[in-house]
Amino acid sequence: MQNKPVLFSVFEAAFRMIDHALNDNEYLQPQKLHRLLYLAQAYYGANYHGRMLMPAVFVADDIGPIEPNVYAVMEESRPEVRLRPTDPKTLHFIESIWSQFGHHSVEHLSDTVRNHPPYVDAYREGPGTLIPFQVMVDFYASVRKTATTPEAKEVVRPRVMRSHKGKPVATTDWLPRRIK
Repeated sequence: MQNKPVLFSVFEAAFRMIDHALNDNEYLQPQKLHRLLYLAQAYYGANYHGRMLMPAVFVADDIGPIEPNVYAVMEESRPEVRLRPTDPKTLHFIESIWSQFGHHSVEHLSDTVRNHPPYVDAYREGPGTLIPFQVMVDFYASVRKTATTPEAKEVVRPRVMRSHKGKPVATTDWLPRRIK
């Protein structure tokens, strides 16, 4: 099924982003977390034929797209949630999102995302409007590289593995083209 998320909950992605920030000795601001989760969901769908990374919805708020469940639960502190094991390819994707966008400031990420059509169109209908997942996927799959927005295929870093001779080689997942 196309809309079966890879992760069990949005918190699995959120906590892994927070852990990446801690590993880099950085405090991950809540708004930056929301932007990273939004970009992760959108770029995952763009890279993997519309599949969802996590069961999450994003709403257009005054400050940018937010995931309301994460917003409500993590308002005070990090909750105690038992994370399920995650496959290495999904972990690699989350690491790729962090590598691509984690070094940007929350202001930069917010300004960038607030100028993208999925957010603009939803916000035009009023704050709190859901940003449709398919609209996110369609936009990020079709976007061409700009100074602030990479193409979908550039977001996922190649994994480094060893060849049969022991040399390091960069690998990416093979995805057959989608037949319409």
